[in-house]
Amino acid sequence: MANFNAAFGYDFYIVPVLSSAVDVTFNGVTAGDAPATGFIDTTTLVEASDGAVVFVPSNGVDDAKFTVGATDYALDGSGEPVRLAGLTQASLETDTGSEDIYTYDDDSKGFNQAVATTKSFTMSLAGIADFSDPGYKFLRLTEANTVAENLRVKLLRVGPTGIAETIYGYGTLMGYTESNEVTSIVSWECSITGYGSYQIELSDNA
Repeated sequence: MANFNAAFGYDFYIVPVLSSAVDVTFNGVTAGDAPATGFIDTTTLVEASDGAVVFVPSNGVDDAKFTVGATDYALDGSGEPVRLAGLTQASLETDTGSEDIYTYDDDSKGFNQAVATTKSFTMSLAGIADFSDPGYKFLRLTEANTVAENLRVKLLRVGPTGIAETIYGYGTLMGYTESNEVTSIVSWECSITGYGSYQIELSDNA
């Protein structure tokens, strides 16, 4: 599976945000052929050369934030995204909740009727990263402060390779595990539980 994902993989981007900055109505997202670029603009990314990534907790007066080098990175959703490099998994799982309605008329013949009532989604992520990678740092610091600072992420998945398909939305980082492979290399797994709905732009390839 890892080799398959390396050959036909995804580009995955996150932007940490405070829960108060989440907009599940997607107001302000660019209209037209590619609204995902209005949700997360991937033309400029946080790079390792930008400097050290540090999380600064809220102090009761100011909101929490990151700093990248000497520059503040506000958690209002306007920050530059980070790319999660070395991904070996970026799968989408959805679920549909239903309520059973019981009738005993001639139409249903006494069988229950399941009516779909809710939707949910989860992104399962795994990868191999260097400890100095900014995407890994943002992932770890955001996940570690999910509860204490009520953090979420804007997410964007592009691909798989060669396919013009994008999925974007909001989520909560959960269930992080890691294994130190060698020196500064770490393999990690994490999931993003959807916060509201997600948007999808399917490829128009034949």
